[in-house]
Amino acid sequence: MPRPYVLSCHCGAFRFEVDAELERVGECNCSTCGRYGMISWKVPASALKLLTWTNSLTSYKWREAVGGHEFCPRCGVMLMSSGYPGDIVAVNVRCIEDIDVFTLQPTRFDGRHEMPPGPLDRLSA
Repeated sequence: MPRPYVLSCHCGAFRFEVDAELERVGECNCSTCGRYGMISWKVPASALKLLTWTNSLTSYKWREAVGGHEFCPRCGVMLMSSGYPGDIVAVNVRCIEDIDVFTLQPTRFDGRHEMPPGPLDRLSA
């Protein structure tokens, strides 16, 4: 596929480009990624170019006050995660227009067992 890659949510309300080599994609089985089904591609934030207004996204914050998971509020598709060191953003490869994700070979990360647990449930304390 030629660069830049165009990514969009299902309903098309949010679109952006990524101008980077599509390499080193991964999937994780942690409590959030396992539910999203995200195939993660970490790129510099400077490689992203918005094609729609940013106010069309909503965020889910988990573990930290900085960064989060960015969703389309209309169709619910998770497009990216932010808050990584070095101004890195993880975009969802499944959102690349016209890509066949079955041609990719993502590296697997066992986040379920290798990541520390999230914040304590305040209701049970």
